[in-house]
Amino acid sequence: MKKHLKLFVFLGALIAVFAIYKIFIPESNKIYYIALGDSVAEGMNSYGEIVYGYPDYIKDYLKEQERLTFYTKGFAKSGYTTENVKNDIDNNKTIEVNGKKINIRQALRESDLVTISIGANNFIKGLEITDVPSKLINLKESKKEIDAVGLEVKELLKQIKKYAKNQIILVSYYNPLPALKSVKSEIDELIKYANNLYEEICDELDITYVNIFDIFDGSDKYLPNPIDIHPTTQGYKEIAEAIIKEID
Repeated sequence: MKKHLKLFVFLGALIAVFAIYKIFIPESNKIYYIALGDSVAEGMNSYGEIVYGYPDYIKDYLKEQERLTFYTKGFAKSGYTTENVKNDIDNNKTIEVNGKKINIRQALRESDLVTISIGANNFIKGLEITDVPSKLINLKESKKEIDAVGLEVKELLKQIKKYAKNQIILVSYYNPLPALKSVKSEIDELIKYANNLYEEICDELDITYVNIFDIFDGSDKYLPNPIDIHPTTQGYKEIAEAIIKEID
């Protein structure tokens, strides 16, 4: 009788453990996702329209996996620099998502995943595409500018980490001007320099880094407009797939 009683107690305990596992473990796999940054994070295409961007494809993937609890790219804005994102956090910017107001600090605190594309506008602010060849003449000076922006990106990432305690993913740059074939090697050199710098920063800060340079590789396949720097929706989908591989 005692043996049977012990068996029932053991089985009851085992059932209780599985019940707790079933109730609590799936929730730990859920993801609260926010996308920060500039027009690439917002999803602007080659013709100035906001379309399905890489955050939207990531959102779709998480929904298909039944892992998504919340998503917004509402804090990402075309033209944003590191300073704009920093100011949003300093001022605790509020947006409306699905009829509810949410501020950026709250979103970062609750986040399981944050992706960010930022820094490109720091370089091209006030710069016309026709100015690019002359801008590239002195690569040493250009690299000094990259170093300066790198410091701004690093400070921004530190600020984000004050609130976001889970996975943060920084997305690299790509060659945005494949039509400028005469200076392709110079553009590639500077972008690779910036990407290497950002990778080092991410390693230091324990942030996931996704390098998308090779997806575009100076080709106009995903950048059909020679006077615009933004990808097609298919280009954004490729970026999303690279990021999804890194999502824990």
